[in-house]
Amino acid sequence: MKEPAVTTVEPLLEGLAARIARRDLPPAAADANRFEPGQVLRRLDDYLAPLLPGRNRLSRASRVRMLYQFMQHEAQTAHDLARAAGVARVAGSRAHAELVRIGLLRGAYEGPRRVYRLTRWGEDWLLAIGRCEVPTTRLA
Repeated sequence: MKEPAVTTVEPLLEGLAARIARRDLPPAAADANRFEPGQVLRRLDDYLAPLLPGRNRLSRASRVRMLYQFMQHEAQTAHDLARAAGVARVAGSRAHAELVRIGLLRGAYEGPRRVYRLTRWGEDWLLAIGRCEVPTTRLA
């Protein structure tokens, strides 16, 4: 009597994981340069929207420009972030405070100034979006 061949579901799981990863990717324009700043800013806006429910595109735009600054600079003051977003200090303060609240930024004093940096998850999230990958979800 023959024993049944041992089968695994590993190839099936890999196929499922690939389909899920493709499902979560935003549609890519056929001839657009996906690393162009405008494309990166659009992807940032698309992925930031679920993290900031109730915010419209204009209010998210300032937060997107703030996050984009962290691709060039490791640390930013509140003044730098507001200037990058093109808003006044009060609006900038609200904007970066919201990014701190959702876990993308953290603030700390360095000398006399308060400086903001990406959190570990914020770095991973921003890098994935810049590379046209699906960012990781934040674990509680």
